[in-house]
Amino acid sequence: MKLYPDDTLQRFEFHKVVARVVAMCHSNKAKEYAEGMTPFSESDTIIRLLDQTGEALSVLDNGLYFPEFAFPNISRELAMLAIENAVLEGQQGIKLRRVAEVAATVIRFLSEKKELYPHLRSIVDGVEASKEILTLVDAVLEANGFVKSSASKELAAARKELAEVRQKANRAFEAAVRKYKKLGWLREFDESIYNDRRVLAVVAEHKRQIEGTLHGSSETGSTAFIEPANMVAINNEVAEALQREKREEYRILRKLSADLRVHRSTLESYEQVLGFLDFTFAKARYAREIDAYRPIVTREKDLVLIDAYHPILLAQNRQEAKPTIPLSLELDHNRRIIVISGPNAGGKSISLKTFGLLQIMFQCGLLVPCADHSRFGVFRQLFVDIGDDQSIAYELSTYSSRLIKMKHFLMQANKQTLFFIDEFGTGSDPELGGAMAETILEELADTRAFGVITTHYGNIKILAEENTAMVNGCMLFDEATLQPRYQLHIGHAGSSYTFEVAQKIGLEPSLIERAKSKLDERKVKLDRLLITLQTKKNELNRETHKLQLEKSNIRTEIERYQQESATFKQKQDDLNFQDNKKLIEKGKKYEALLEAWKEKKNRKELGDKLTLTSEKEAARKRETDIASKLHDKQERIKEQRKNKQQKQATPAVPDKPIVAGERVKLRSSNQIGVVDEVVKNKATVLFGFMKTIVLVNKLDRVP
Repeated sequence: MKLYPDDTLQRFEFHKVVARVVAMCHSNKAKEYAEGMTPFSESDTIIRLLDQTGEALSVLDNGLYFPEFAFPNISRELAMLAIENAVLEGQQGIKLRRVAEVAATVIRFLSEKKELYPHLRSIVDGVEASKEILTLVDAVLEANGFVKSSASKELAAARKELAEVRQKANRAFEAAVRKYKKLGWLREFDESIYNDRRVLAVVAEHKRQIEGTLHGSSETGSTAFIEPANMVAINNEVAEALQREKREEYRILRKLSADLRVHRSTLESYEQVLGFLDFTFAKARYAREIDAYRPIVTREKDLVLIDAYHPILLAQNRQEAKPTIPLSLELDHNRRIIVISGPNAGGKSISLKTFGLLQIMFQCGLLVPCADHSRFGVFRQLFVDIGDDQSIAYELSTYSSRLIKMKHFLMQANKQTLFFIDEFGTGSDPELGGAMAETILEELADTRAFGVITTHYGNIKILAEENTAMVNGCMLFDEATLQPRYQLHIGHAGSSYTFEVAQKIGLEPSLIERAKSKLDERKVKLDRLLITLQTKKNELNRETHKLQLEKSNIRTEIERYQQESATFKQKQDDLNFQDNKKLIEKGKKYEALLEAWKEKKNRKELGDKLTLTSEKEAARKRETDIASKLHDKQERIKEQRKNKQQKQATPAVPDKPIVAGERVKLRSSNQIGVVDEVVKNKATVLFGFMKTIVLVNKLDRVP
């Protein structure tokens, strides 16, 4: 994906998202993948990454078993294997074995579960589990990295000889210790190691009385370290045997390194596969943290975001126990550009940055915090003009730098482009800058590029109303309290509430009127019209919420009636079927008896049989009635016990009341919303764009 300018990802704070994913990686290789995340332009690549992360999220959410894929860092070992004749140490060989073992386990698991995890299985496609690496290492090394004595006959012989020589040395040294200790010439710690040789710790005044080699003395000079004369030759034998052991170990490790060098490419593929698997699960863990889902990927250049959140703002608000208001947006090939207006600090810029950051996350293969039926198109270019780029070094003013960017936009933009411009048209004279911004926006619309811009300029709002490729949007504002509501409404422009805010803070009315008199009357009327429209819109929303609530209640009652009606009909049909079946069976029996009676054969026996059959039917009916009554009585007793247990289990302390900012769900549906305010026993709840007044006892908390 082509990004302009070069620091586009930084401007959308994508580095903070990367940092969270890196923090959730276990291996260094996974962290490399996370730090190298960049948006892709190929739909197939994005879909593959989203599907893999989605499967990993399913594993985490459902607590499914997945084999351990943690592995040690082997980058140094792989670099050494790339050097001819480089020799690995024993611990390094064990690390390579661990990677091969983990990779084999994961590959076998995903091969067996390829129908359950087809997308995670694709990560290990083309990589085979190798037992040869395990066999090579196990034949030579212990689990702690020591070379096995069985690795070669020469090593076994060298170690046997070394053990014998050390026993001989121990006997001679212990004899010397007993001799000189009896004379009182040794320190309390008897012996020490000096230059890898065993020496006696001798009191300095007796050092000339002991025959041997002086290797040194303590810092105070009170202790001399002497190797007894009879130990010199034996210690030399020990040193020679030790050297033979080390030479043979080195030879074995050199051969093992050469054997493993053949499998270097396999080990590299294991490192990449396990690292990417770790990276994929790190993305899934981050998705859980921000309540992210896999959106729908559309081949068209659509951008339909439903209940979207800025992930960084969401995490920050959660820490501060603040609610985060979701945003929704819809752009398609007919309405490609949205112009967002409204008062300062009302959320225009954060809305723009939310849409930009989520698009970047999506094209990096990350799940995004919005409803799972949101739709994202794939763009090949992302152009951004956010922030102040004035430069003393290059003698660029804010406006000059913005015009340079606009020139690039106009020259490079096409239907594969998505652009974001914050505070469009600022940096110059409002009249002149607004006219230039309007012209540039008209040209951008002609390129068929998609875009999101924010502005205060009235002429830009009017252009968005008149141009079919554009749509106005505004950040809602509470006209009563003059406080922002941080909700984006699509369909009409918003006022900056300049004079209303001035009046709210107590500025002299005469000053406000003088300011109005200096403006073009059409601008004042336009601003007043926008405020009136928003006020009417708020009133309409309130009425719509009431109607929606009533509609929801009616729909619930209809559904309940339909369900009960269907249940009753089913039971009636079942009863009719059973009754009819019994009547048919009885009819067949009596018909057979009647035929036999007509044939005048054994009429007495038939009469007895008919009487017996009638008595059995009557007895069976009595038993059925008694069983039915007994069952009903048992059910009543169970229900009474259940009610009694529930009453006993009910805590004395009442439940904590629902408060503003909590996520709740209507008991009669699956709709989830956020509580805006609670007055007495009624709560005002935001369901998407709709605000509904609901009785508190009809709501359940959603964690």
